[in-house]
Amino acid sequence: MAAVEKARAHLEAEDAAREKLLSLTREVVRLSRQVVFRIHDGDVEGARKAFGQLAELVNELTAFKSTNPRLYYGGSVTGALAEYVEASALLSYVQGRPIPSFEELMVEPAHYLLGLADFAGELRRLLFRHLNEGDLPSAERALRFMEVVYRALAAIAVPEALVPGLRRKVDVLRAVIESSVRDLHHSSSSIRLERIMGSLMGKLGGGGGGLE
Repeated sequence: MAAVEKARAHLEAEDAAREKLLSLTREVVRLSRQVVFRIHDGDVEGARKAFGQLAELVNELTAFKSTNPRLYYGGSVTGALAEYVEASALLSYVQGRPIPSFEELMVEPAHYLLGLADFAGELRRLLFRHLNEGDLPSAERALRFMEVVYRALAAIAVPEALVPGLRRKVDVLRAVIESSVRDLHHSSSSIRLERIMGSLMGKLGGGGGGLE
């Protein structure tokens, strides 16, 4: 029957598109994580190069929105583009540039919000690195930015069905911020104490007026 043959051809074409989409989403996830890993390794230039490749793949992926919308609005695409947003936001942050909007990234609002929540969580890793380096101003900047993102996301009141998983991510982010505040307070107190002790020892050692 001609109608059956037409239906078969249509489904085979859709299956081929689905396989291509799955391959693209896997590669987008891989490169997004590569960007994040390189940033945490301090290789910002390497992260920028990986992001260039990532952006090209995302352009291919978002083309499915018009050609295969039924496939595009699936879970694999949502997860991949959220990771892309996370990588883009983190790269912009470490370069001192504004975080791009969802229009600039050409993603859906839901993808954007989920990715921003993950980005704020990644700032905790940066905060730890700055603390280990004794860079309190940078650690405090990371914490402030985490709080800015949290307040913006916590103010959103939309049904869970529109942005599945966002509420949970926001709750997790709140706990991450609370623990980060404690870590920063502890580290800053320790660093201040070390500086005070270092200054005191320096005076005692170089004063020349000790007891004999």
